Amino acid sequence: MQQGGWTIRHCPHDSVAGLVRSLGVSELTASVLVRRGYEDPEAARAFLAGELPGHDPFLLGDMTEAVEAIRAVIAAGKRICVHGDYDVDGICATALALLVLRGLGADADWHLPSRFDEGYGLSGETIARLADEGCGLVLTVDCGITAVEEVAQAKQLGLDVVVTDHHRPGETLPACPIVATRPSEYPFPELCGTGVVYKLAQALGSTDLEQQLDLVGLATIADVVPLVDENRGLAIAGLRALARTQKPGLRALMEVARVDPAMVDEGAVGFRLAPRINAAGRLGHPREALELLLTDDAAHARMLARRLEDVNRDRQAVEDRILREAVKQIESWPDNRRRRHGYVVADEEWHEGVIGIVASRLVERYHRPVVLIAGAEDAWKGSGRSVPQFDLHSALSACSDHLTRWGGHRAAAGLSIEPSELEAFQRAFAEHADATLLEDDLAPVLAIDAIVPRGVPLTLEVAQELARLAPFGLGNPGVTLLAPGCELRDLGTVGDGKHLKFRPRGEDGQDAGSAIGFGLGTHLDRLRRVGRFDVAFRLQENHWNGTVAPQLVVRRIFDTHDRYEELVRWFREQWRAEQRDSAAQEIFDELELAGGAKRSLLESDRFRALLDEPAALPHAA
Repeated sequence: MQQGGWTIRHCPHDSVAGLVRSLGVSELTASVLVRRGYEDPEAARAFLAGELPGHDPFLLGDMTEAVEAIRAVIAAGKRICVHGDYDVDGICATALALLVLRGLGADADWHLPSRFDEGYGLSGETIARLADEGCGLVLTVDCGITAVEEVAQAKQLGLDVVVTDHHRPGETLPACPIVATRPSEYPFPELCGTGVVYKLAQALGSTDLEQQLDLVGLATIADVVPLVDENRGLAIAGLRALARTQKPGLRALMEVARVDPAMVDEGAVGFRLAPRINAAGRLGHPREALELLLTDDAAHARMLARRLEDVNRDRQAVEDRILREAVKQIESWPDNRRRRHGYVVADEEWHEGVIGIVASRLVERYHRPVVLIAGAEDAWKGSGRSVPQFDLHSALSACSDHLTRWGGHRAAAGLSIEPSELEAFQRAFAEHADATLLEDDLAPVLAIDAIVPRGVPLTLEVAQELARLAPFGLGNPGVTLLAPGCELRDLGTVGDGKHLKFRPRGEDGQDAGSAIGFGLGTHLDRLRRVGRFDVAFRLQENHWNGTVAPQLVVRRIFDTHDRYEELVRWFREQWRAEQRDSAAQEIFDELELAGGAKRSLLESDRFRALLDEPAALPHAA
């Protein structure tokens, strides 16, 4: 575990006090809201309520033209083919579109591409087949924004197309109605593919959308879009709908994944439900996952859910093997290559269905963008994941001379490449990353939402109040607190030595509660030494044997600065002094202590700067 560093934003005390008065929340929660940009009481109230903002669906791209085209095809009795994608978002978007269209009286069928036979998006072969079969309109969901040639081919064959998508467009757009987050005048451009279909359903006048919010919430959380604004509302409404869903497939999926519907949250979706749906398209064909979402037969649903459970176990085994092999490959590189700011790792024996997951785990390990490439019969397939400071989509664009196909987002993208171009692409990607990322960008820096002041107990009520900010995810991460200057008591490991368990005692001598550090068991020896530590954690409810208690879920443990206690004593002296040192007065003013604020000295930029100054303070004890 690299210690790295942490950072915290400035937080005006007046804004905190205003939220405490208006919302009745604690200062700790109020400071988290202010640091996340919700210092206006009404904005904070709306965020906590998580209600849908009611954005006009007709502002989303060519919505009017798309609605007219779909209604015309329905009125003519022609068939509509919903063309989706093989991930959770694409499968949920396909299911939602089918349910909505059939509810409006449409003759609607579907097509999901195989990751291995067709690859991502529309293919000319599929367009030709649908035209031959007499299909009236192809409605793409979660794909199509870059399908310029395929849409032109469809037009030549007399086949209408409506594109709905949320991916980045290319320089040229398909010549058809496009309902997409970009380009668009829509006020919130961060919807997932299923979210875009939800807005299309609103525009079409669908009357049973509340019953489909389980699909929308599932996809919104699984597709790792920012959980703010409309996405936050959709995720909250979706989780409530999941808890009471009548869809046999979702109920069966929760059963095999051991998810209690009454307790379903973003963690259950992201780590239990979504991987099982994804597994179908990662190792085979996504049709069984779609059938699971659409079936009305409970027995058939249980059978499909069990199949997905088996496939998911296989996926985990393949993923673990590739991760081990990728790490071994990177560790074998010479130092100058390992120091590059971006990695491209490839093997012709790897399974292309899981390389995206492995790339994510490598980013966590090496703190830099990673592209993993797997061999295939023709062009090799790659999947990349990035760090926040690096635009992966732009990087692939800069290296596109070496690629046959590429697309995606800032944080995640996919590509196809000829084996002969692999080494050149590895060099070009590393050079682009070296030129774009600074050395400091590669250091793991943890954003702290609030530092626990002296004397503030970490109670169950505090944990429950912070949970009001959920669901957590991209754009709204779990709340990270910092408890400075702690002694670690009752240190030990659990789970065959994998996880760390202890009780931190704060700088005021109070026991802060039970702490668990998942995956931190190997650092037991470092933490056994005599000294103090700054513990970064998330305060959560721990349900165990019928009881509920607060628990510190540890993210990082930093060594407390050698001079911390010395400077704390110095500041206490300065606090009581008739005439303060200028540095102490600066800290005093920065923390707004005259206004009654109760804050940790570590919230002060000036105080943290003093920690790194070698010279002794004039009045230090």
